[in-house]
Order: sequence, then structure tokens, then C-alpha cells
Amino acid sequence: MLSTQEAYESLLSLAVPRLNYETAAKGKLAQWQKRLYREAALLLRVPAPTPGTGDPEVLETEHLDGYTRTRLSIRAPDGAAIPVYLLVPDGLDTPVPAVLALHGHGPGKVVPAGVLLSQEVEKLIAEGERDYAVQAVRQRYVALAPDLRGFGEMRLKQDVKENRGNSCTSLACRLAQLGQTLLGLRVADLGACVDYLLSRPDVDKQRIWCMGQSGGGTATLFTAAMDERIAGAIISCYFCTFAASIMSIYHCPCNYVPGLQLVAEMYDLAGLIAPRPLLVIAGREDGIFPIDGVYEAYYRLERVYRDAGAERNLELYVGEGGHRFYSERAWPFLREHL
Repeated sequence: MLSTQEAYESLLSLAVPRLNYETAAKGKLAQWQKRLYREAALLLRVPAPTPGTGDPEVLETEHLDGYTRTRLSIRAPDGAAIPVYLLVPDGLDTPVPAVLALHGHGPGKVVPAGVLLSQEVEKLIAEGERDYAVQAVRQRYVALAPDLRGFGEMRLKQDVKENRGNSCTSLACRLAQLGQTLLGLRVADLGACVDYLLSRPDVDKQRIWCMGQSGGGTATLFTAAMDERIAGAIISCYFCTFAASIMSIYHCPCNYVPGLQLVAEMYDLAGLIAPRPLLVIAGREDGIFPIDGVYEAYYRLERVYRDAGAERNLELYVGEGGHRFYSERAWPFLREHL
């Protein structure tokens, strides 16, 4: 008889994604992308966009060194309030690119927005360059840093009361019983954020990018895959194979979509971003997204970009460290592809 571990590994080995690019595309990239998009959207249960949701509510505005930081509340398709920080450089006279800056597990939007409310935020920034909304505004881009659902101000009331760092487990499990997914709601929330950026006269509507680290990398990949309005993406310390990461190592329940492993691997989903620019950033010593899995996934994704005639739009940068953001290549890559 098999141990529990052996039985699980046997089940995983039999889970061959039926829309894997190498076996399912048969040289028809566009058709494969449309089919995978439809099936991924069904599995994610992404709520339909809600037009005419009204202007966001302005909560507070603060002028800092060279930019203005405003806290807003944007309406999600299901009516939930999405708290965000908007960072706008001083003295804009023409529309500029915008960056959706998505946080990982931790206190939420305050980290990429550089709101130093606690020693935890300061440490996350000092040790991992995670204040990338501030970095974006220093590059003269508009930046929007939202709370992902389940974090910061988007936690469940009980988790706020009991001072839990996030509501990922509660939301992911309860939504599953309701036939929804937490990742799908996050994609929908970020679609509403894109709607808001498109409404701003200071934003170049053709140059809205998305970037994030760890859980923010998760949200970046899925949002860029499902929303073609995202012009390019930068994913730090998430891109890997599902098999080598979330299917082999303990990860937060917010990473999982029922049935997804039977349809596509992570590199297949990333293939929905092609031919748009995509920078994959990895940490050589990242213990939860192993570098061997990163190389395997990147090698397979390269074929999609090659078939799309967009090899120059895909790049891998490996930082000599662990699970963090690596800014060294992020901003040059973005400038080169704008």
C-alpha cells in the first residue's frame, strides 16, 4: 500500500494539463490562447465587469517629496470597496505610463506604497526592495497600489478583530463552497483598478503595466493573462512550475484554483500574455519557488514567445538571493519596452 505522500504524488503525476501548449496548440497559437483563456476564466470564476460604477471616493491626500499620494476607494464588480494608494509625480504635463504595484503576503498596499506604519513594513522594504510603487513614481510613472482581497483593509471583519495578518484561508475556503475563487475575485478587483487608471487624463492608456512580488506576482500573472489591457508585466519570485512550487511545497490557499492543474501549467497561463512584454524575476535561493522549476517553466514559455515572433519581449533575470523583489533589472526592462 502507498503512504499518503506516495498516493498524492501518484495523483499529481497523472495530472497532465490537457491544454498544454506543446501538445494542444498544434501550431495555432491564437486559437490555443482563445481556448485556454475561456477555460481559465471559467475555472477562476472571474465576475463580469460592472460598467458605470461611479467615481472613486477620495479618503486622504498627502504631498510628499516629488509626488502626491492619495488614498482612494474603488468599487469592485461585486460592490466591495477596494482601498488603493495612488501615487502621481509632480509636474506632469502629458500622459505617462502607469504601474499597478501589487503587494505580496504581508500588511498589504502600504508596502509597495512605502507607507511606513510599522517596523514590519520598514523591514519588508529594507530587506526586499518591495516599495515598488514609490520606485515607479520616482521613474515618473503614475502608480496604483491596491489591497488585494483578503489583505490590509480587505480582510474579513473577524480577522481584523483577531489581528490575523490576512483572510486568505477563510475567504478561499468559503468562496470555494460558493463556487467562486479568491484569485478570480482578485483579478476582477484589479480589472476595476485598470478601469480607474483608464479614466485618468494623466495616464497613457496604451501603457498600463502590472508588477508584483510573491503573491503580488501571482496576481500579476493571472491579471495580465486575463486582461489584455495590461501592456506588460513584471513578475518577481512567483513564476515557476505549479508542480515544483504550490503542488510540492506548503503555500497559502489563495494560490489554488480547483481543476486548474488538469487544464494548464503556470507557463501555459503565462503564454496568454504573449506577445506582450514579460520580465520574469527569480531569486536563486528562493525556497518556495525553486530555481530549477523556474528554469523549466521559462524554457517552456520561451517556445510560446518564439512562435508569437516576440522572443525579445520575454526575459529572465535571476537575483543572487532569496524570496524578494529585485529592482535592478525591472525598471530598465520597463523603459526598454515602453
